[in-house]
Amino acid sequence: RIISCTITTTLLLLTSTMPSTAFTQPITSASPKSILTINSAAMIGRVDFAYLRDNCATTNDTKISEVEPNNNSIATIRDLIFELGAITGMICTTFMSVPHDFNRTDDESRPSPNDDPFWTEPSPQKEELSRQLGELFLHLFRISASCHLDLCTCVLKKIELNGQKYPVELCKGKAGKYTDYSEHTGITTTEGQCTINTPTKASSNDMEDTTTVEGITILIRNFADERLWHRHHCPRNIALAMMGEVGELAEIFQWKKDEGELDMKMTEKELDKVGQEVADVTIYLLRLADVCHVQLGDEARKLIEACEED
Repeated sequence: RIISCTITTTLLLLTSTMPSTAFTQPITSASPKSILTINSAAMIGRVDFAYLRDNCATTNDTKISEVEPNNNSIATIRDLIFELGAITGMICTTFMSVPHDFNRTDDESRPSPNDDPFWTEPSPQKEELSRQLGELFLHLFRISASCHLDLCTCVLKKIELNGQKYPVELCKGKAGKYTDYSEHTGITTTEGQCTINTPTKASSNDMEDTTTVEGITILIRNFADERLWHRHHCPRNIALAMMGEVGELAEIFQWKKDEGELDMKMTEKELDKVGQEVADVTIYLLRLADVCHVQLGDEARKLIEACEED
């Protein structure tokens, strides 16, 4: 329902503004820890991945948790990928008019571009961008469910794999590709990439609660900080990186045609690849929301609640 309520608005906004050139129970009143906990900066609401997964609706207004686990057509999934592109395009349009980035490689004393008043203070444009990011987040749950994947599991497995691909001791302060470290890791473009049997990333402390949006956001933030990548993680940089991952997800389905069912057309390894690409988009989305001072879980929850009220 979330996306079906908003996708028409999304497309209209995109065309009219373009320039000419399974873990914990859903949030309930009996679960105060799910709603409120402490992070390093302030008291914020914590939203379970499971809550968003179970309450995000499909295109026919049925909650994902109520959908029978039957096959989905390739055509349906390709439609969802097109919608993902439309929502991403709307976000890209917004990012054309936000403050420009600068990297702090040579001068760590410079204020972070992420602390620009545009990002830290309320405004109608910031509020609209926050809603757009929340909408994109919910759509990733729909894509995952249509492919019989659990989004949280995919993200945690990909973070674990990324830790193997980018060892801290090798890539600290560097912006190289994972293949730069293949001699040490054994992970190449063709070897060591499968996550079918990869364990999910475990949290190292209570702040990295791997069942909540906020906890995984902190996990991703710490991953970047350990490697000194935070100096490059500015809003427009991350937005472009996320856009690139959307393209890689689309690439998997570009020659599949609109015929047949998912389980008949894709192997287990291909579905693992889908899960990894959905995870990549989600990881960058979580990181983007973090550097933009957006509470992504709360934005997604507000969208769900708004549609339920309708």
